[in-house]
Amino acid sequence: MIKPRRLSLLVIAAVTGYTATAQVISNDRLKELFRNRQLLGSYQQKSSLSVNANQVSLKELDSALGKNESLFVNNAVIKAGFTPVTLVQQANSKLPYDWNLGSMIPARGYQVMVSAGVYAKIGKHITMQVAPELVSAANKDFEGFSSQLNEKAWADRYIFWNRSDIPEQFGSGAYHKVLPGQSFIRYNAGAISAGISTENLWWGPGYRNSLIMSTNAPGFLHATINTTRPINTGIGSFEGQIIGGKLSSSGILPPRIYSVYNGNFVYEPKHEEDRYIAGMVLTWNPKWTPGLYLGVAKASYLYMSDISNPLDVLPFQGFFGRTRTAAEKNGRKASIGSLFVRYVMPAENAELYMEYGRKDISLMPWNVLQSDPYRRAYVAGFRKLFATRNNAHIQFAAELTQMQAPTAELIRSPDSWYTHTYVRQGYTHMGRSLGAGIGPGSNSQTFEVSWIKGLKRLGMQFERVRYNSDYYYYAFEYLSDFRRHWIDLSTTFKADWDYKSFLFSAQLGIIRSYNYKWLVIQVDPNEYLAPGNEILNVSGRLAVSYRF
Repeated sequence: MIKPRRLSLLVIAAVTGYTATAQVISNDRLKELFRNRQLLGSYQQKSSLSVNANQVSLKELDSALGKNESLFVNNAVIKAGFTPVTLVQQANSKLPYDWNLGSMIPARGYQVMVSAGVYAKIGKHITMQVAPELVSAANKDFEGFSSQLNEKAWADRYIFWNRSDIPEQFGSGAYHKVLPGQSFIRYNAGAISAGISTENLWWGPGYRNSLIMSTNAPGFLHATINTTRPINTGIGSFEGQIIGGKLSSSGILPPRIYSVYNGNFVYEPKHEEDRYIAGMVLTWNPKWTPGLYLGVAKASYLYMSDISNPLDVLPFQGFFGRTRTAAEKNGRKASIGSLFVRYVMPAENAELYMEYGRKDISLMPWNVLQSDPYRRAYVAGFRKLFATRNNAHIQFAAELTQMQAPTAELIRSPDSWYTHTYVRQGYTHMGRSLGAGIGPGSNSQTFEVSWIKGLKRLGMQFERVRYNSDYYYYAFEYLSDFRRHWIDLSTTFKADWDYKSFLFSAQLGIIRSYNYKWLVIQVDPNEYLAPGNEILNVSGRLAVSYRF
């Protein structure tokens, strides 16, 4: 029997956990590979794969490729090697499309990202990696929010633009950036790692969307204390991470900033200052239910100049009862949180998962049990593998994400996910939301069927996205005009293949946008069934990685 005091110390130790002590890369395809291996019962059954699940160690990559680690320095003090060289090319014919792009941007036209780097282990405890990312995009102009919509529609749209930093287009003309990418320096001791990092993070069980932390934005500078493997206790195993970091603005203004409605400018200039983010994730795998993983994730953010208390820099808001800092009392600190569950069934080669989040409150189990309306969101999904011949499988996967406000009362006072009335860049970094890439007020449904064998995959993904329903209802309810939901329907063909030291990944998507930017082409005001603003977009992506 574990004493309560000892148990609390074990939980704290698990929270102040780690990422892999080995060098890592961020790769969604590899994330899926090891997730599927867990469903087959051949990979880390005690790992939740919900704490930085996108980060795959180079040791695991080498194992998947059937390679031995290649080092250019190998002695008693230093071991050093190269990270994979990666080239990602993407092109959209008419409109930006897709998310979870990391350093790349949503853009029309051709775009390329190149990444390469080196890693080293110094002595027994220190690991470091320098893996910058170079991004270059043509960033061609495309149709934006339409001038055919009336001034009220523009003013209502600005309510959302004024409370978040998610630009329509990333400036005018070509876009070029060099970012630190998947770089870090860490001190590792047992199952605990601490350091400074700019790596992308992913928290939660979702595959296509995650409410609190995803790869939708570039990695941001942060200090981290995290686990590198599950910590076993008398009641099960724990994983976790605590971060404190800096978020930056895009520096890009929305369109028509000098527009006036009811005698007032619709654009409200933002306070241009870096924001501080504090976040944590903790998962628990109870020893009585080996395939069950329970978790909590949360984050808070505020302007650097509003930090006035040690609790402002720690992610423990809500853990100390009614104790609140001055920033919290004055509404100058924003927070979001989620509870999640993942249930892995190796005997059925399947999994079920769900993440349930709440905005502007530290989400604890007791905060869910309320009858008052509140802003919530959720991600739910399943995955199932069916064995075929030659160790291959057919994969069926589906995921549902719901982020629109649940009641008319909340829609009429817009305060969507990732927006804030005081910290008006919202929950973003460099112009992209840190959570679900579909954006505030949006919903999506994704279904995929694929043939998979190791790193190889051939499949199709079908997806429906309804963008910012919070804005749609807020702006057009007075017209009783419920025709103009902006919806994207997409079919994407996917292919992944490995050959010796190469990894190839390609996809081709056909996307039809209905009522794009909520616009209906109406010539006769008495014609209700007017055609919507429809656009056909073709999106292609080709990635090649080489492992030395």
